[in-house]
Order: sequence, then structure tokens, then C-alpha cells
Amino acid sequence: MKEKGLRVLTYNIHKGFNAGNRSFVLHQIREALIAADADLLFLQEMQGEHQRHEKRVEDWPDRSQFEFIAEGVWPFFAYGKNAIYDAGHHGNAILSKYPFQSWENINVSPFPWASRSLLHGVIRLPQSDQDVHVVCIHFGLMGKERRLQIGKLCDRIDSHVPHDAPLIVAGDFNDW
Repeated sequence: MKEKGLRVLTYNIHKGFNAGNRSFVLHQIREALIAADADLLFLQEMQGEHQRHEKRVEDWPDRSQFEFIAEGVWPFFAYGKNAIYDAGHHGNAILSKYPFQSWENINVSPFPWASRSLLHGVIRLPQSDQDVHVVCIHFGLMGKERRLQIGKLCDRIDSHVPHDAPLIVAGDFNDW
């Protein structure tokens, strides 16, 4: 009997807008993500809430973006707020077809003006008796910031992930 593989996808959804913020394309993004048929989605710049967009954008979902994307496909999700502001918040999300044993959002912002975190979850796959550690990260734009964030990521892995445990790290590394 062939063992089923695990399909993983990572994507920065840019809060549901296209490049240049000219059009709201979250519905098209959702359809593309569903078509990819991933078991786990690692998503960055997910809008948890935005009160102004809720009023101004015609087809804005009536719930958080991660709940909207997850509905009917990924029954389990974790969301970590990175940036909190007057109108709402955005952050990282992991959407999963498998339940989380636990999850935690860890601040990795080396500067007070930066809003970055890593979202660390633990998932038990049905075909395995071993926990899979999953980490969604969105690194900063500056090299110095990324180096500090890589250090925090490594510290988290060293202190919370057993050396023999499966580990998936995915996200927007801003390494362009």
C-alpha cells in the first residue's frame, strides 16, 4: 500500500490585495489555494480584522481572512497576530486538514517598530504516531533584522522541537 505524502504550500497573501493594492483578490486567492489541494497552508499577511476595509471593500468576508479561506477545506487553523493597529490586525496563519495538538505565536521583532512573529504549531498526522512541528514565519526586510530573526527561530527549534521530530519551516523569508 502506497503511503500518502503531505502536501504543503506557503503564500504571502498581502492582506488579500494584488500588487499595488489596486484590487481586492482574496476570493481568487482562495480558489487558487483550494485548487492546489495542500494539506497544510502557511500564510503570511493574513488580515484578522480590518474595520475600515469591512466597510469600504465590497466583497470583504464577514469573518477573518483565515476563517474565510479555511472554510470547508481546512477545519483546523492557528492564527498569530503580528501587527495590531486601530483598525484591526494582521499576522501569520497555518491552515491544516489535521488537528493541532498545540500552537504558540512568538514575537521575533528585534526592533520596537517592527511587527514580526513566528507561529509554531504541533500537528499529529493520522498515519503517524509522531508529532510534526510546523512553523510559519514572515521575516523582516532588512538583513540585520532577518539575521536576528533566524537566531530566534533556531533558538525556538533547539528549545521546543525534539531532534528526531519532523519539522516544517515555511513562510516569507524576504530574501530577495
